[in-house]
Order: sequence, then structure tokens, then C-alpha cells
Amino acid sequence: MRRRNWPELFRQIPATELDKLAVLRVLECSNGMIQLRFREGHADALNAQDTRRAMRFSMHCIKTMQIRLGEETIGFENATEALLHEIRSLYVNGIKRNNTASRTEFFLASSANLKAIGSERLERARRRLFNDCYELPVHTLDWGMTYINDFLSSASQVQAGGDSIQRAEEHNAN
Repeated sequence: MRRRNWPELFRQIPATELDKLAVLRVLECSNGMIQLRFREGHADALNAQDTRRAMRFSMHCIKTMQIRLGEETIGFENATEALLHEIRSLYVNGIKRNNTASRTEFFLASSANLKAIGSERLERARRRLFNDCYELPVHTLDWGMTYINDFLSSASQVQAGGDSIQRAEEHNAN
């Protein structure tokens, strides 16, 4: 598998697209934490109906590259969509199908994506979802932000390279 220069690819994305990517990342990470808490039976997990509702909304947004918030629908430029589809493919092959090379590349891409977006933009996205997204309970956005912040903190503390990024992501998933 050919390694991509993910930091450079994300540096080329316009600020307006990074704003939209921030919304998508907070949404998908919040949904991931909702699903994890439900599967693990956490005391604060959502009920089955709310968990399914969050998953349906999040997966619809990821697959269609459209995020409906109130009266507005956020869409992505073609180049951004193509990059997101490539990363989604790495996720499916690496995480769902257990392909080591794809998983490593996915972690590198995910880290570069979150770093390019930045903490301030992610926080603005959380506030936007708090105000305009009705498909996820608002407190679950904090679960997603905690995951993102832990991931970024762990990724910055380990040495560069796919295996260390992977270890950081796996640590945060536990």
C-alpha cells in the first residue's frame, strides 16, 4: 500500500471545507462513543432507540456527505468528498476487515485530519451541533470531543509513525 502524505493533503483543503469537516468529525466521533457505550453497557449509555437514531443519522451523513442541520444542509466540495471516500475505504478495510496496512494508513489520515481541523474549529463545530442537531442528545457531543481530545493528546505524545498512531487510537478506543 502506498503511503499518502496526509498532513500535506489536508493543508491543501480550504478553511471553509475544514469547518465542514469539523462538524462531520465531531458528529462521527460522538456517534462512535454512543455506539461503544451502548455495546459495553455503560450506565450512561443511551437506550436502544436513541442509539439507533444517532447511528442512522451519523451514517447517513457519512455515506451521503450531507449533514442536515436545521434549515441548512452542509455539503462538501468534490475534492473533499473524494478524500473522505478514500479515508472511509481505509476505515472499512482496516478496522472492519482487519487489514493491518489499511488500518495504519487510516490512523495516519485520521490524525492528520483532526490536526488540520484544529481544536478551535472542532469546538465551534460542537457548539453548532449543540444548537442545530436534534438527532443526537447534546451531552453526547462532549463524549465525542473527549475522544477527539484524548486521541490528539495521545497522538502528540507518541513518536511519529503509523504504529504509534495506531497505538494511540487503540488506547483511546479502550
